[in-house]
Amino acid sequence: MTVSRLPLALIFAATTLTGCASWLPSSLSFGSDDSNANWVGEYQSAPEMGLITHLSLKGDHSATTTYQYINGDPSLEEKGSWQAVNNTQLQVDMTSHHGLNSERIYTFDPSKQQLTATKETVNGQKYHLGTNGLVLTKQD
Repeated sequence: MTVSRLPLALIFAATTLTGCASWLPSSLSFGSDDSNANWVGEYQSAPEMGLITHLSLKGDHSATTTYQYINGDPSLEEKGSWQAVNNTQLQVDMTSHHGLNSERIYTFDPSKQQLTATKETVNGQKYHLGTNGLVLTKQD
């Protein structure tokens, strides 16, 4: 049986889709959406316990976390994605080179231009990130 493509396209266009995505690919966007533009940028921690954490949030919602060791050991890199949870929080999901999946919810402090995560979930297991959490400052 042959089905015309036009009716299928009309059915798809009239369908309401639901899900967790907070963005549309640029080819589907219907105007400028600057609501997520404030998150985009480079963030970095202060050196702590021999480590500096770098977080890069891109406009296409991709993310990269790099762990730079102060003693000169090779850096580790994770790739993933990010999405806004609300006006002050964002969720970053990463996959490490060892196949570990992690999720952090960062809260943004606009007065300090800082993201702070107090917990991390790695392969379903929750971990606390110290007394003050992981604090990343937006770089100019």
